[in-house]
Amino acid sequence: MNKILFPSESPATLLSRWPAKFFILIILACLQIHTVLGAEAELSRLEASVDYIRQVDRYQDEISALEDELGPYDRSLIDPLGRLARLYNENNIFDSANSVLDRQLQLLHISEGPNTFSQIPILNSLIQNHLTMNNFDAVTNNFENILFVFSQNSDANIEQKFSAMEDLINWHYMAFNLDDKRNRINHFLKARALLRQMVTIAEDNYVERDPRMIPILYKVAIEKYNLSALLLSPDELGHDANDKIYRPEQTEPGTYLRQGYEVVKEIRAIVQLSGDKEAEGMAAVYEADFQMLLELGTAQRSYREAMQLFEIAGKSRDEIGDFFSRPVVLPVSEFYSTLDSAIVAQDGSGYRYVPGVDGSDPEVHLGNYRGWNESLLTASMPMPPALISEFEIEMTRADMIFRISSRGKTRNADAEVSIPDTVQSKVDSRKALEAMTFRPRFRGNRWRMLRGITMTYWYPPEK
Repeated sequence: MNKILFPSESPATLLSRWPAKFFILIILACLQIHTVLGAEAELSRLEASVDYIRQVDRYQDEISALEDELGPYDRSLIDPLGRLARLYNENNIFDSANSVLDRQLQLLHISEGPNTFSQIPILNSLIQNHLTMNNFDAVTNNFENILFVFSQNSDANIEQKFSAMEDLINWHYMAFNLDDKRNRINHFLKARALLRQMVTIAEDNYVERDPRMIPILYKVAIEKYNLSALLLSPDELGHDANDKIYRPEQTEPGTYLRQGYEVVKEIRAIVQLSGDKEAEGMAAVYEADFQMLLELGTAQRSYREAMQLFEIAGKSRDEIGDFFSRPVVLPVSEFYSTLDSAIVAQDGSGYRYVPGVDGSDPEVHLGNYRGWNESLLTASMPMPPALISEFEIEMTRADMIFRISSRGKTRNADAEVSIPDTVQSKVDSRKALEAMTFRPRFRGNRWRMLRGITMTYWYPPEK
């Protein structure tokens, strides 16, 4: 008969009735299964290794035969070299892959010239490999080579040149957290010089106050904000910025921020020529944002002006009210010309807004905010180049709860949870939020405090 397990009999009591030989048999069976599975896995790895060696030998024999027949610089070598490089990459043999890719580049330069578009995929592969190997100087060189191709090839259009310049700028911003600390300011200065080149090229190729200038100009405005944050950094980053930026330029942090405000005003002047009232309203919002950052008393008036422009554009009061009930960290990292595109961007970062009931406060989670660097906690981390967007940087996380005053300032910021769970990470996150400025909440014809706001704050720890 089967033994019935009553609640009064514990598993330990039941197991004690079974003979020891039974357990020995179970253990031996498990070990045998583990051994078989381990042997099968080892055999599979061995077969894969043998197959890899055979493929390498086959490609190398093909390359050698072509070299013997046609010489070491013949174009026919490019394809088998490419297959060999892919094989090395698939097996994470990056040094060998890079050597083959370099030879491919050499052959393309010989057969098609130094400006050929055909080399872009090869340069992309080299960037990914060198980044994996932490060869940051090589990554920089490869991005510079891509920019050279688009700058020198007569078939390249201005948008391709700008895209290559943006990738190099964003790589320098990304390297800010990867490279040695002593190189941080140099990366920023190189990105700054590239942005100036973009402005010059755009001014030379676009008509005066061309709408295509807007995204470039807004990058300049953000750069001015980041520059002011660099100079105000309390640690060695601020000291380096003082040596390499403030001393030669003799410009105070607040002056750079005001320059950013002037750039935003220029953007608004461009938008006004389009006759698009919604876009003009958004330009007025960004102008007010920089007024908030500068703590000017004109910000509320500019926000109200934006609301009037949205009404003229046909936006409902509910749409306008919802937009201004959604606080955001200032400055916003991109220029959006419509209410919908701005809200979609917020939602894409995890923003959650639930309207209140019967006049109660809404539930607001500001989503994920990524501080750029442990020394730049209130500057938003720039987006990496799309090519290497999957590369992971170690980040500290803190789940924050706080209030935002009617003047856009943080009150009672607290880190409820942090990963890692350290006092320093919670202190850093709290200090970051206390230094931030927010677009305030507008409701019932006035600006109001908003309580119980949450946000997930991320920043890369010091190397």
